[in-house]
Amino acid sequence: MVFIHGLQSSMNGTKATFFSNVAKKKNYSYLVMDLRGHGLSSGTFRELSVKDWYQDLEKIINFLKINFIILVGSSMGGWLAINFSLLNQSKVIKLIGLAAAPDFTELILWKNFSNSIKDKILIKGIYKKRISKDFVYEYSEILIKQSRLVLTKKIKRKFAGDVIFFQGSKDLSVPFNYNNRFLNGDQFKNLTISIIKGADHSLSDIRSLKIIEKEI
Repeated sequence: MVFIHGLQSSMNGTKATFFSNVAKKKNYSYLVMDLRGHGLSSGTFRELSVKDWYQDLEKIINFLKINFIILVGSSMGGWLAINFSLLNQSKVIKLIGLAAAPDFTELILWKNFSNSIKDKILIKGIYKKRISKDFVYEYSEILIKQSRLVLTKKIKRKFAGDVIFFQGSKDLSVPFNYNNRFLNGDQFKNLTISIIKGADHSLSDIRSLKIIEKEI
């Protein structure tokens, strides 16, 4: 089982720890890593993009010769998991997306940024958004522009394994119907989308995690 966490999350987060325990109960091997610029990993977040994180994921799975993967991706990690499944079909037996956000840099961030925010990114190279007293998102020009190079819609492959996307009805970051577009496409033959009532973007509450656990 491989779990890919989301933007600015870490391998010590609630979901990563929960899935580690699930893997132990089921006697699965388990891999979760801090993406570069996240958690305890080296690298500067503002200097990286989805392209870099995807390449890192692919390299480590290939280096460790991991096959027959149950691939779980949360938020941005869901984007990485979707792309990996489409490009490495023989290695993945099941894809699980948790509030998966494929193409979010284009379809959620850039699309909804005001012109003043776009100018800050294009002129200064960075836009900082304070989320809380202790946390600030840094949206860089590199994140926006280089992430466009791996847009999911440009991948013309199909994944034949089982796919389930979990979405929270109260997700304020990724709309609960965001991935319905895949229902009309042919990239995923065996796709189920499950909406968890009352859940937010993190899907980290125990009720949501127990529901997700049944699919692992």
